[in-house]
Amino acid sequence: MAKIRVLSDQVANQIAAGEVVERPASVLKELVENALDAGAKRLEIQWEDGGRRLLSVADDGCGMGRDDLYLALERHATSKVRSPEDLTHLSSFGFRGEALPSIASVTRFDLHSAEADGEGHRLRSEFGIIKEVQAAPRSRGTTVTARDLFAQLPARKRFLKSTDTEHSHLWGVVTRLALATPDVHWTLRSDRGASLVLPPVAEAGARLVPLLGDRLSGMVPFRSGAAPWSLHGYLSGPELSYRDRNHLYLFVNGRSVRDRLLLAALSEAWQGFFPKGAYPAVLLFLDIPAEAVDVNVHPTKAEVRFREPNRIFPFVARATRAAWEQLRGGLASVLELPPKPAEHEFELPVSARQEPQHPRLWVGAAGAPGAMGSLAPAFSPRVGPELDRPYAFRPTGHGVAEAPEADGELRYLGAFEHTYLLAEVLGAAGPELWIVDQHVAHERILFERLFLRSHAPAVQPLLPAKVVHFGPAALSRLTPFLDELNRVGVEVEAFGEDALLVRGLPDFLQDRDPASLLEDLLARLQAGGSASLDGFRKDLNAELACRAAIKKHHRLTPELATRLIQDLMACEVPQTCPHGRPIIKKLTLGELERSFGRRT
Repeated sequence: MAKIRVLSDQVANQIAAGEVVERPASVLKELVENALDAGAKRLEIQWEDGGRRLLSVADDGCGMGRDDLYLALERHATSKVRSPEDLTHLSSFGFRGEALPSIASVTRFDLHSAEADGEGHRLRSEFGIIKEVQAAPRSRGTTVTARDLFAQLPARKRFLKSTDTEHSHLWGVVTRLALATPDVHWTLRSDRGASLVLPPVAEAGARLVPLLGDRLSGMVPFRSGAAPWSLHGYLSGPELSYRDRNHLYLFVNGRSVRDRLLLAALSEAWQGFFPKGAYPAVLLFLDIPAEAVDVNVHPTKAEVRFREPNRIFPFVARATRAAWEQLRGGLASVLELPPKPAEHEFELPVSARQEPQHPRLWVGAAGAPGAMGSLAPAFSPRVGPELDRPYAFRPTGHGVAEAPEADGELRYLGAFEHTYLLAEVLGAAGPELWIVDQHVAHERILFERLFLRSHAPAVQPLLPAKVVHFGPAALSRLTPFLDELNRVGVEVEAFGEDALLVRGLPDFLQDRDPASLLEDLLARLQAGGSASLDGFRKDLNAELACRAAIKKHHRLTPELATRLIQDLMACEVPQTCPHGRPIIKKLTLGELERSFGRRT
């Protein structure tokens, strides 16, 4: 007797349902995508008990005839793929031909469709067994109703969560699909009293507030590239962040996806704009040729595979970083800032024999005698009593200017532990108490003057030069970036077929092992492509700024403290240091009064 048997269609469909139907939200996603593929411009959705008792999707798409109703419940039956070549040029959402039979195998299923007004047929099945098909006139389109999900599969049903949780997942599907289809009219009703009507709009941005709330009304649009390779969407500024990634909405050719490459590119782009552990809100639409992406790698099409990931990563990372760099953050607009100096001077050592000097922060107009001071930290020998204060604060020989009057908008109050600067600021909504971390504030100022304004660091020669060996494949990844490495102070050149010769490093990295430094860079490139070099350059300059910035417990005069805050406000990203740490803590008068019981 043969040990291997062919499974029945009902069992095969229920096995397939394990891949396609995880929960009610999975059913909703498949049904809506089918409707959109049918050309629907109007959708009506209804659910009860988080989709377990009832889930219905009605559309005004092309509809189906009687014979198609039977074929729709056959496995691997689809109208979207005719030949193997079609799989490389897919423009539809669904194509596997398993969704409807899988859903029908685990529900009481009703399929009502018509190709023209006044025609129509209805198919009714129960857990994979067709019960009847009869004529049932209706308007052009299709309505699919699924009831009692997993009623005959108690083991699967036990894995479903509470009604509230499933309700939330259903809303998540609606949100993503509605953002991807601004030209479609959506109507939604549920037994929880929730309802939604979304008329067609020109841009997805018009749906941010109705779908995601007023907090995202300030998201800024951006656009890069041109067809067939283009990127557009909306980004939140540094003033709006979250503790998780639930507000990252990623779309590839209109398909909502979860993709590690895109997430890595975005993470690369927002570094330094948001505190560590904080995530922005992003609505990202990547449009590329259909043959450039494989959507046939996941049963629910939630993941994709790019044919040219090394092209996608830098394209997304650079475009979104450029968009964030254009945002000025809300803090700078609070103060009426004094004009920036015409030029900021940097004095960096050019050789190991020169006396170490470090970036100066001018506190007066450039070139005005007697009107400048400095926050010039000086490296001290690592011996004697200065060991605990390696960055002594020293004068430059110039007088310190009187702090300019701010017309009552900024008033320096003092410092706590000679680390946190306290200032009273008159903002648009009333007075605020600002608490500023002096180290990270100075670090941000120096970083922007080094990195954003392209000041090269000084180089410390290695005597003797260091030979770092790599395998040929690894070396081929680094070779295209040797010129850029030299620009950021890593003096390196090819040495044979499998090694690099390192002649010098930035002076602030003179104690760093060249091999580990280049290995770290290689790991970044392997993880994210060529755009990671921009991140590497940023990291180098961030480290320089961190080492050169004044430290905590360092006493500042009121004049220097005031100017430090003002220079911070002139930065492009005053909210966070280059490593993502927050710089400013703000307390409004109302918050203080509530904490003391003066206001409820």
